[in-house]
Amino acid sequence: MLRSRVRAAATRVTLILTALAGALVLVGAPAATAAPATADTSARSIYYLPVGCWSGTATTSTGQTEAVETKFLLNGTFQVATPTGSFTGSWKSTGPRTFTYKFVRSLPGPNGSVIGTIDIRHAATFTAWNTYTSTGTATAYDLNGNVLFSGPVSSTGTRTL
Repeated sequence: MLRSRVRAAATRVTLILTALAGALVLVGAPAATAAPATADTSARSIYYLPVGCWSGTATTSTGQTEAVETKFLLNGTFQVATPTGSFTGSWKSTGPRTFTYKFVRSLPGPNGSVIGTIDIRHAATFTAWNTYTSTGTATAYDLNGNVLFSGPVSSTGTRTL
């Protein structure tokens, strides 16, 4: 009984810390006091991290839009849930307001069997601390590694936690 309470408390703490890390904004150091009076302090860099839970849409290479739920973890991995399944991938910060993420998902055939994989790669830009848009490419491969098709993809996300 006590172990389950401790485990539940630890889970809550982890979620809170993850949300705080996702909202983390790192501001560059202020100008030194010896700097000239004309120093531009507006050039501070503000860094946004995608760590946390997001709700949004993804537009596939065939033009279909689907709802997605994503969770970006502090360790550089992420999980995405779509109407056709859940997948795991990785992400990386590439600048103060940009990041990339990628994952491989199964390519279902007409009868539900897996006929290959789709390698999906996105470049994302924060439009605010709690929203992002991304564009990228999806490349589908058959089970022998031959390219079946490649096309543009895009997504949006709004922070939920």
